[in-house]
Amino acid sequence: MNDEPYPIDLGPAAAYAALPAEVTVDGTPYWLVRGSGGEYRLLMAVCPHAGGDIRPHENVFYCPLHFWTFHGETGACLNDPDHGLINRGVVVRDDRLYATANPG
Repeated sequence: MNDEPYPIDLGPAAAYAALPAEVTVDGTPYWLVRGSGGEYRLLMAVCPHAGGDIRPHENVFYCPLHFWTFHGETGACLNDPDHGLINRGVVVRDDRLYATANPG
């Protein structure tokens, strides 16, 4: 039996007019992004390399500790293809966004 409280209501889509947007889910920081196909995704705001805070810059995210960079829509690492930002899916229901437990 799964007791996890998913999906998690992130609020109305209109509240996220400016993306990427900082979102905290289950005490963990994420960036809410939207792909070119219109799909939403949460990218964890913690670097998988050294644990630094991930920051947006133009169309990418970067870690200020060692300057690893990540694709702005998928979270794929641009420095090392074996790494990437942990991500979660987001579904839209009745114009509200919901975080899922599954990767985006």
